[in-house]
Amino acid sequence: MHLKLKVIGFFLVAFVLVSCDSNKVFDQYIEVENANWKKENVAKFSVNIDDTTNAHNLYINIRNRGDYAYSNLYLFVKIEGPDGNFSVDTVNCTLADKSGKWLGKGIGDLFDYNVPYIGGFKFAKAGTYNFSLEQAMRVENGLEGISDVGLRIEKLDK
Repeated sequence: MHLKLKVIGFFLVAFVLVSCDSNKVFDQYIEVENANWKKENVAKFSVNIDDTTNAHNLYINIRNRGDYAYSNLYLFVKIEGPDGNFSVDTVNCTLADKSGKWLGKGIGDLFDYNVPYIGGFKFAKAGTYNFSLEQAMRVENGLEGISDVGLRIEKLDK
């Protein structure tokens, strides 16, 4: 019961902090079914962008349990612009240090980490951008211990 209260408290504090964030353009998580991220379960986010003059920071958000078996997470990240042009990257998200300590903030057995992806990114055109995150770890039965994946975009302070 105490773990449940801690998790609820964690999300409440996170909600308050995020709701006070004036630079936030987009911040969304998608829950991974049964905290077992299978390769075919691609997380997709659609973001309407109006601001093409300011630079933005892009983050990949990962929520993992303490029993996640790896210290990192490889992803295929695709960004498709409103004109149909797209880019695909392979990204290595380091989730733990060399001693095995999780880098994300956590309560109980759940850790939340915002992995810097692209800093100072300027969107070329206004419109809808589609982002997709696909796990690329080559684990046959899915990745146990990844509970949520997300995307955060924030306007860079001048």
